[in-house]
Amino acid sequence: KRVPFQARSADCLHVVGGQQRRRGRLFWLRRHPPLGMVSPPAPAQPLEESSRVGGAFRGTGAGTGNAFSDADVSDDEEYDMHGFAVPPEGDEIGDSCRAYAQWFQPKAARRCARLERFKSRLPAPGAWATLPKKSLKAMLRKGVPSEYRQEVWWSILGCEERRHQSASSYAQYLQGARQHVTTKTNEEIERDLRRTFPNHKSLRTEDGQSELRNVLCAFAQHSPRVQYCQGLNFIAALLLIVMQEEERAFWALVCAMEALGVERYYTEGMMLLRADMRAMSAVIEKKCPKVSRTFAATGADLTSICSEWFITWFAKCLPTPTVLRVWDTLFFEGFKILFRVAVGILKLVEADILKCKCFEDVMEQAKDWPRCMVKHNELLKTSFKGVPGLRRADLLKVRDEALCRIERDDEETRRRQRESRERLERERAAR
Repeated sequence: KRVPFQARSADCLHVVGGQQRRRGRLFWLRRHPPLGMVSPPAPAQPLEESSRVGGAFRGTGAGTGNAFSDADVSDDEEYDMHGFAVPPEGDEIGDSCRAYAQWFQPKAARRCARLERFKSRLPAPGAWATLPKKSLKAMLRKGVPSEYRQEVWWSILGCEERRHQSASSYAQYLQGARQHVTTKTNEEIERDLRRTFPNHKSLRTEDGQSELRNVLCAFAQHSPRVQYCQGLNFIAALLLIVMQEEERAFWALVCAMEALGVERYYTEGMMLLRADMRAMSAVIEKKCPKVSRTFAATGADLTSICSEWFITWFAKCLPTPTVLRVWDTLFFEGFKILFRVAVGILKLVEADILKCKCFEDVMEQAKDWPRCMVKHNELLKTSFKGVPGLRRADLLKVRDEALCRIERDDEETRRRQRESRERLERERAAR
């Protein structure tokens, strides 16, 4: 049975089949249900016959959207140039975003000029992946200007080659989804459409939601092991906002999933996500020992804090300009960036974490930690320069060890459940 991602993890505080030892934890979790434990799904809507080219998302980019409340906005609300609702003056995070954007503008202009010099050296238009690896990595870590982000991501993810090599086109995946994607998957997608960045102008409309529905259904057809898992809606939506076309957003999602190698974050059992949460715990113990000790002392579970960060690639929790800076380097350097940025966030809020005295303090504040990361340049600096010695090989080793332990634990759990069922059957037969 597919259940919300946090409830699927045997490492979560609210594991199915396990009673919480501390009443405080259970009380908090009842009042703050995890992502996905909400109202029943709405009826599934039919897929569009074919993809639109640039439909509802034409002319939008990525702005400051999810830095603010996801509450509905009025029809006369102002929107930024990227399609996100402009928060009113007096909104603390909104004011911080505006002030930081103004402060960062000269630096952004210099970086844009540097990128244009790189562009003049490309052997073909949009061939950013042909730049020397060292130069490309440095450029991406500095951030890609919004006007170039679409073509840069398309190139570094290898989307054009992947699209041409595919045995099926986007239209064929969409057509196949109409026939083969299950009713349950369609209902899960439909349920999440209206919750996905509701403060974005296009995603509040039927056309915008239809495009997002199509991308998610086509991906479900392309990746039958995954189909759909909550969290993918935010990733697909942000790709739609940047790519501005359904088909390009779909191929970017396919290529990013393959490049990061995190498909098993979204499959039944979510074993890779659970393994990476254990790996993350080991990383924090070394890189942020005081934070690790505070979590241990308060009984706070890292999975309940960080699993949403990893499963949405930070799309739901960081301010959008910060997410885009993270994705600039994530799509080139791979899954290790998820760990780097997670540690960077915890380092920047370490003083606040150390003030927490109990489990409830940690969990109440945890959602605010990434949302206050308005200063994207400072977060990226901390994530790279402030987290030395975080090697991919070490992460893979810890991940593999965790996977082995999880597989053994799951097998033991299944064995015990099987023995329990057999015992009950024998007792019934003996009556």
